[in-house]
Amino acid sequence: METKDFNIFCCLLSDVYRLAFGEDLNKLPHGKAQHLSWLIYEATGASLSYKTLSHYVQAALSRAPKSINPTPSTLSILASFVFGEGQPVDIHKGPFLAWFQYRSRLLMQEQKLAMAG
Repeated sequence: METKDFNIFCCLLSDVYRLAFGEDLNKLPHGKAQHLSWLIYEATGASLSYKTLSHYVQAALSRAPKSINPTPSTLSILASFVFGEGQPVDIHKGPFLAWFQYRSRLLMQEQKLAMAG
């Protein structure tokens, strides 16, 4: 994964973790990973493997962008969870829409900060 997208991915994972557990991104033990997988499924109607979620969190914490390569649909599922729509992910409307919306939002915030500074 490219560095710029990896930084956005880390922000996304932090938002997912904070929304699910009310705390900053930290190690994701087996039981907590299963619980997160279930929460994501309940909120979006799409399932993500608890093992995959654990690997993503581990990569984010160790700052290892080359160790993961999430698909755009996985990124959209995570972004849909953060957006809190509570609706199943509708692939007919664009399976990657939520990810690109999340990514665009963060890039715009970054650009505003750069212009203000």
